[in-house]
Amino acid sequence: MEKMGEFEALRERVRNGECRGAAFRAMVEERVRIDHSETGYDDLDEFVNDLLFVGEMPEPTRELEPGMVEYYKTPARMVFEWVERMEFGAGEVFYDLGSGLGQVVMLVNLLTGIEARGVEIEPAYCAFAQDCATGLGLSDVGFVEADVRDADISDGTVFFLYTPFTGGILKDVLARLRSLAKPIRIVTCGPCTEIVAKEEWLTQLSSSAWNFSTGKLAMNCFFTSYSRHI
Repeated sequence: MEKMGEFEALRERVRNGECRGAAFRAMVEERVRIDHSETGYDDLDEFVNDLLFVGEMPEPTRELEPGMVEYYKTPARMVFEWVERMEFGAGEVFYDLGSGLGQVVMLVNLLTGIEARGVEIEPAYCAFAQDCATGLGLSDVGFVEADVRDADISDGTVFFLYTPFTGGILKDVLARLRSLAKPIRIVTCGPCTEIVAKEEWLTQLSSSAWNFSTGKLAMNCFFTSYSRHI
């Protein structure tokens, strides 16, 4: 009960707008160490789960097509690191393509203050994410239940992919991003990074690497950011 009360008090601070940007990062760092030497989910992930999510993780309701990857939560420390490395200007719009339960979208909004959206094909995940964001009063966060290949992402300026697709679907999504007639940035994590790195229309900005493993997943999990200018 004490833990529940602590997190409800923190959520109230978020709802009141007290924790945004540097204030949100400071609030987190006062309570948990961000350890980039970890190789699996850690205390930061547990803290973020308790802060952002209310209720049990929903079960998926639809079968994935070939080339769609089942949901794995992005380790929170990765999000904290690449957000810290990047600069975000006024009017930026962030998209997580294949956003799952919405953690990355909510963290990016809380850490930067920019508008953040997720596109997720699984209805149960999308509804859960929107309920959590609404419960935290995150008015600049939204989720769209859609296939990324069909969703309207034309207002996006920064896009994130935690290897949600492979093969032809990934190629189709990259083609959509390339067709946007404006400068954009793309952040990738995991195996899709190797594919994205071969796109000649993108310029690599930065990268970082970790060994990441859990009982179900083991891989070299690294992020790279890219830009495309007109």
